[in-house]
Amino acid sequence: MFLHSMFLYPIPDIKDEAELINRFDEVFDDELTAVIASSNIDTDWDCVGWRGIMLNNGVMWVDTDGKIIAVNTQNVKEQVLAKSLIEQGKQSLHASINTFEKPVLDWKTANYHIRVDDLGDHNFRYAVWGIDKKPSDKPDMVLLNGDITFEGSGGNHNYTFKNGRYSYVLQVTIIGCDTSPPGWLEVYKGDELLLAEDVISAH
Repeated sequence: MFLHSMFLYPIPDIKDEAELINRFDEVFDDELTAVIASSNIDTDWDCVGWRGIMLNNGVMWVDTDGKIIAVNTQNVKEQVLAKSLIEQGKQSLHASINTFEKPVLDWKTANYHIRVDDLGDHNFRYAVWGIDKKPSDKPDMVLLNGDITFEGSGGNHNYTFKNGRYSYVLQVTIIGCDTSPPGWLEVYKGDELLLAEDVISAH
């Protein structure tokens, strides 16, 4: 993949150089290009170890080979596209979970299809199905009031949902190495890790 994480969900990532050229204006509007052009390498860019360098605490990331790997802003054009995609996505969901403010994650592991939505004001909801089921089916489990925790300046973070003694933790990789999965699911009973599965598909 040429750009590991270009867009904020639900807008699809840009996967290669040709797609970047075709969709350039979706990402690099006048405001962002002005920020980049006026940036000072000594004061506005920070080196973050092997990950590369970042502009203004993560607005844009560039790897050690000079390739753009992430742009973490959303301009007006993208916002309109995202709103349209969100409304389309709601139609494919079971009626019990098709109301939310914005989608956060849509993941598949080897055994599970997992979805996280923001119901508003960072009230996160977790829904999970067996991998053989469809989003239009009733979820096997729905949990509310998830917590988000950020890890350092790279943007990596996790969502944690509680169900009695059980915890469901979704580890999200924003900046990782070339072989890093988009994230992984961990399930705990108390402090005991019961399950860990890498994400094999992220939308």
